[in-house]
Amino acid sequence: MSASVPRTMPKHLKATYLADQESLLEETRATGLFYFPGVVLWLLFWGVLSYLSAAEIYGWAGQVGAYSTLVSKLPVNDHYVLYALLFLELIGLVWLLVRYLRWVSTVYAVTTRRVIVQRGILGRDFDEIPVLQVRGVDVHQTVGQRLLGYGTVRVSAEGLGKVGNEDWVGIPKPFRFQKLIEGAATNLQPGGPVAWANPATGRR
Repeated sequence: MSASVPRTMPKHLKATYLADQESLLEETRATGLFYFPGVVLWLLFWGVLSYLSAAEIYGWAGQVGAYSTLVSKLPVNDHYVLYALLFLELIGLVWLLVRYLRWVSTVYAVTTRRVIVQRGILGRDFDEIPVLQVRGVDVHQTVGQRLLGYGTVRVSAEGLGKVGNEDWVGIPKPFRFQKLIEGAATNLQPGGPVAWANPATGRR
């Protein structure tokens, strides 16, 4: 006997992928705090140097106020240096686009029957693990990740290839994700239903 779970329409997961008697418990993308800090720092660093170089070459040094002395001491008063800095900034923009596409194209979901990984934007690939075949759910967090509220989740399952043994990085509230998977498996086993948490409120 299965517990009654409110039918929640997915926001990211393709709704038609869910079976008629299957309910969504949770869906998430990796947090932006995992994907974007490095590339943002890269863009800021090389962007500032590009501006200082242009300020020195085109006489904008007076407009940077307290930084004008710094500008005059930097070896940035050469057009080739400016072009190199702009090229590094362009690399950062391409990197940002790649990170964004990776972030937006991958969705992790837990339903009453399966753990699902959806990949792709236009064309989509679906990998799944039936919750009854899950052998363990491990969570790893560094100190920084714990402070920022995300971590790495690994769902172990025998004989299911890569999706059953890969690290899912940057998962927000990873212990909630872990408990939902374990609860879904418990609910499908003999012994009575569990009290499901409402995905919107987190309350049972």
